[in-house]
Amino acid sequence: MHCVGHEGRVWQVSWDATGTRLATCSGDKSARIWAPISPEHFYSGETISTEDMQVDSDNDDRKTSPSWQCIEIIDNAHKRTVRSIAFEPTQSKALATASFDGTTAIWDTADSSTHECIATLEGHENEAKSVAWSPSGQLLATCGRDKSVWIWESNGEGDFDCISVLMEHTQDVKMVLWHPKEDLLASFSYDNTIRVWKEDDDDWFSAATISGHTSTVWAGDFSANGKYLASVSDDRTVRVWAQRAANEEGSANAGFYYRPDLSYECMAMVPDSVHTRAIYSVSWSEPSSESDCGRLATGCGDNTVRVFKVTEGTNGLDVALECAQEHAHGLSDINCVKWNPKHKGWLATCGDDGVVRIWYMEP
Repeated sequence: MHCVGHEGRVWQVSWDATGTRLATCSGDKSARIWAPISPEHFYSGETISTEDMQVDSDNDDRKTSPSWQCIEIIDNAHKRTVRSIAFEPTQSKALATASFDGTTAIWDTADSSTHECIATLEGHENEAKSVAWSPSGQLLATCGRDKSVWIWESNGEGDFDCISVLMEHTQDVKMVLWHPKEDLLASFSYDNTIRVWKEDDDDWFSAATISGHTSTVWAGDFSANGKYLASVSDDRTVRVWAQRAANEEGSANAGFYYRPDLSYECMAMVPDSVHTRAIYSVSWSEPSSESDCGRLATGCGDNTVRVFKVTEGTNGLDVALECAQEHAHGLSDINCVKWNPKHKGWLATCGDDGVVRIWYMEP
């Protein structure tokens, strides 16, 4: 299935908590919300046609698949590219967007059927690159080109207070991500590292610096149980990390606010021979059974979506390539991949071609 409407590259996709709506953001300064016309029939496979599932990389006259529709366009808040978008996870009424204009907008549908801007968060010196809600919906994290990570607390009624500004990264911060079970925040940077942030008596600090990638770390995702963290990089590798006992010695250049409290070990790596260009996005699915750890999907600059099966064995963690869809967005980079949180096997992707695609993979 494909959703067409954005007039620029699409940077990110975000499912709501029920898995029935998909939010997207674009270089055209707008955000859109999409939904299947009949969700109860769509996810059961009743409304999927062969035409819906075809990918025609040579056809520029594409239209939104008949089983999907754009239900809202949000285009009245940002002056530049909308780089990141995220549904609030508990009720999915609120929505956050981060923009290259340096601001983060909070949208809500409390008193209407459409999203209205109820708050604009300012502070980043330039481009805001990512926004993420904590699992409780009480905290919001943003990051930007100014090398900083900001943590905001929601006081209700569209009121947000900045409770911490974290400046330990030495380069552009590409993404922020909350742990699904604990009050931990991960950030991914152009300085080739991942930082894990932790709160202690209202004081946020860098509890771990994860090193191993040899170039920009673009993105990451936790496994559903939070046991593992996957990261992807400009070095064309996928690495899977697990938390271990803290290394009290730390690093000589870890930063003034670095307090070694956590430590991560690389448990598995997809070598750079699998992806041929930078990997920009990774998403970890729910496991299909107790015997597996779910699937990892990656979006890459080589125009291919890949899916890996992750399993735990006696010899450690195994990450095996299951399938690859070449030219998933024609000849365009794939900027984001995201598994549906409720309907297993459904994957959303977006790319530089301005199209959003919905895929299904058999269990």
